[in-house]
Amino acid sequence: MFTPRFQAVYIVGTLLAFSVVALLTRAGRRPIAAAVCSVAVFTALSTPIDAFGRVMGLWTYPSGEPTLVVYVGQSLEYVGCLTLVGWRVHRRFGRRGIVVAACLTCVLGAARDFVFAAVRPDVLHVGPLPWSLLGDVAAWAVVALVALSGSVLSRRAEPRASR
Repeated sequence: MFTPRFQAVYIVGTLLAFSVVALLTRAGRRPIAAAVCSVAVFTALSTPIDAFGRVMGLWTYPSGEPTLVVYVGQSLEYVGCLTLVGWRVHRRFGRRGIVVAACLTCVLGAARDFVFAAVRPDVLHVGPLPWSLLGDVAAWAVVALVALSGSVLSRRAEPRASR
């Protein structure tokens, strides 16, 4: 599954998606820098989260463990893009918007993983319910925490408009 060709296509695709989201959100230097920092933080957390899930029997990757390139791509795709969208949400809706975005991330992320595991059991296998679901929601909560804290911090770093 994680062939060199797949990794190259995946990282280019996620960089493209990140760039499109940056353009659509009209993010400046600070939100993009916050997103890149959030990507770096979550990339460092990805391997321990997956190792914990594997050891606890919550999920496994039958086709082989993801590589660093795949972890960076996933971080760009989910954490980087969510940081940029969260920056916009925080500007428009404040803290309530961030809370809603965090809840949606956990619910939709877990739903995505379980649907993917049902469609491609050769790539992702989930363990017994309810523990695998709770573990997956907790993993997505880490995604939301890293991404949305980056978006909130980038918003606070913006200079105030002169009056």
